[in-house]
Amino acid sequence: MLQKERIESHVVDPASIAVSRRSRRAKTDKIDGEALVRTLLSYKRGEPRICAMVKEPTPEQEVRRRICRARKVLTAERVRHVNRVKGLLMAQGLTGYEPLRRDRRARPKALTTGDGWPLPQYLKSQISRELDRLELLLTQLKAIETDRDALLCEDQDLARRQRSSYSASRVSGPSLL
Repeated sequence: MLQKERIESHVVDPASIAVSRRSRRAKTDKIDGEALVRTLLSYKRGEPRICAMVKEPTPEQEVRRRICRARKVLTAERVRHVNRVKGLLMAQGLTGYEPLRRDRRARPKALTTGDGWPLPQYLKSQISRELDRLELLLTQLKAIETDRDALLCEDQDLARRQRSSYSASRVSGPSLL
């Protein structure tokens, strides 16, 4: 949007700004802001190696990042729900139940507590709700991974086309004889 409005925008890599390492220094937003303005002015004057600018991602790169981030969030949430189910059962003395197995719905009905009692109804209900959430997450993860795989296939096709056009241009290129 800024480029469309012809507004010049720069994103400075914070690790590239020179800082005195000799002694401890005060670190405030005001000091950091002044240093950033001095660095930007030096950059605009054309001083070499004063700082590094971050390249803005293309829309395609941003889509890839979003898919990766969404998968990471869903995977972390899946782990939380699996651990929650295992924790609820562990409190009753049960181990060995795997919420990611296909028979995850049938197994809690047959489970008994560590002292031989059947699982309480409220616990079965709570586990069932956690499994509902887990199954929704698994569905969403499968959809995200399908999108990711489609993007990977597109990348591979593009690379294959580029390689074949490069080899074709080398074969039909100018002769040195």
